[in-house]
Amino acid sequence: MSHATLRLVPPSVLRPTEEIAPARVGEVIALILDRQGWTQPICVECDTLAVLDGHHRLTAAIQLGLARVPVRLYDYAAVHLTSWRPEITPTREEVLRRALSGRLYPPKTTRHSFGPLEPMAVDLAQLV
Repeated sequence: MSHATLRLVPPSVLRPTEEIAPARVGEVIALILDRQGWTQPICVECDTLAVLDGHHRLTAAIQLGLARVPVRLYDYAAVHLTSWRPEITPTREEVLRRALSGRLYPPKTTRHSFGPLEPMAVDLAQLV
């Protein structure tokens, strides 16, 4: 569906598009610490660095004080976009506008499909 480049980037440069559920962040932190590693990259639009998937992972990384996080960079035209919420119909333009303005969607609004991804694992020591 879409080809993506894997990179390690500072979490501070990423632009969220959705709010998070705070309880979920604690669960993600526990998984990262238990595994002492990162197994699923944050999916990001390549030009604006808008977060398409991984808002809880991003917040967990910030709370853990990580210097870098694994991200996959996508050409947004190649990513399928739908909504988890029947009352909201997001567009690519609106998702990017929200990333740039900081006016976030509610948690679990956008649903992005990326196709099959190669497995990855990064030791936590590489991210601090």
